[in-house]
Amino acid sequence: MLSNWSVYLVFKREMLRLARQKSVRNLFIVVPFVAFFILGAIYSKGALREVPIAVYDNDNSSLSRTYIRSLEASPTFKVTHYITSDENIENTFVKNGVEGIFYIPKDFYKNVLKKTPVQIKVYTNSTNIVFGNLIYRSALQITQLVSASVVIKRIAPLGINPSKISGTVLPIPVNSRVIGNPQYNYSYYLIPGLAIVLLQMIVFIAASRAFNNEWKMETFQDLYTISKGNILSMLFGKYFAYSIYSLGLCGIVLAILFPFFDIPIYGNIGSLLLLIFLLITVNIFLGFGISLIFKKELIALDLAIFYNSPAFVFSGFTFPIWAMPWLNSAYAQIIPFTHFLTGFLKIYQLDTPIHFIWPEIWKLLVFLLVAFVLILAGLTINRKLIFPVKKTAAI
Repeated sequence: MLSNWSVYLVFKREMLRLARQKSVRNLFIVVPFVAFFILGAIYSKGALREVPIAVYDNDNSSLSRTYIRSLEASPTFKVTHYITSDENIENTFVKNGVEGIFYIPKDFYKNVLKKTPVQIKVYTNSTNIVFGNLIYRSALQITQLVSASVVIKRIAPLGINPSKISGTVLPIPVNSRVIGNPQYNYSYYLIPGLAIVLLQMIVFIAASRAFNNEWKMETFQDLYTISKGNILSMLFGKYFAYSIYSLGLCGIVLAILFPFFDIPIYGNIGSLLLLIFLLITVNIFLGFGISLIFKKELIALDLAIFYNSPAFVFSGFTFPIWAMPWLNSAYAQIIPFTHFLTGFLKIYQLDTPIHFIWPEIWKLLVFLLVAFVLILAGLTINRKLIFPVKKTAAI
């Protein structure tokens, strides 16, 4: 039978015990502050601006100079070098550290006047795919604007109102509306995901040594006595203590990290906290299960790290799960963070009502059920360690 008093005594003991352990203080205080703010500082600029590029103007006409001025006026680009020959194109990437090169061909202006097809060549350094995509997108926008201005100047002498020929210049305009992170801000996108994956890893690793550390330090008899041999009192007393420490981590993320880097939360904060708390609960009990199965603390820690370290990569945060090989996709499904992330993005970025994340909540509850199965397995495997007396309390 579960005793509220014995749960409280275990909880109080665990809070004090965790506070005295240097490794726990490092995990819940030092590591989060250092890691969270280093990660935040990396992406603090948010959107990429003033990407260094070079220009090779092989035409040197009024139109080519207009095009270059458009590049210089763009907040995306910063023209740092001007090339004078074909031989310098590839070397410029290495020597001058540019991320893109714009090549304006010879007779560019003449061919435009003759209505002969002409192309602006854009060389991109796609060793970093972010730069490649950004340069291509911005180059396309600038080229379309310059092309439109040329057409308008050509038709203007005919006495046609320029505002009425936009349909001729761009017959099928695209009106896009960005849903979620309309600023294309990297800090809004990456910092929350990285912070929470680190949070749940800390919780999981700490919980994976909750019981085997007692056996290692030979303090389990004290825990057994305080709980009166009731495993439920042990589990929930420890759970509440780890929950308090984990909620402290949530406070660091939501109340300090987010405001410090001006990261907005578009969705309902209550729904977001509920989802994060469920993720924390799942990781605590999964950690307890590993801790009870593997009496050697080092083995449990190795397994916890091996299981949870790829969570960010396999979650679909940086590459869609449906595009992964089936084995990688299958592995992604057995990590709680994968399903949490889907619900998290629905709330955090899309301001989705909570009933739309029920599929993710149910999946996390399945993980909670798996955690209790692991706990029961651990109780069976190490029963003699957990119940050191012959007469044991009912589970």
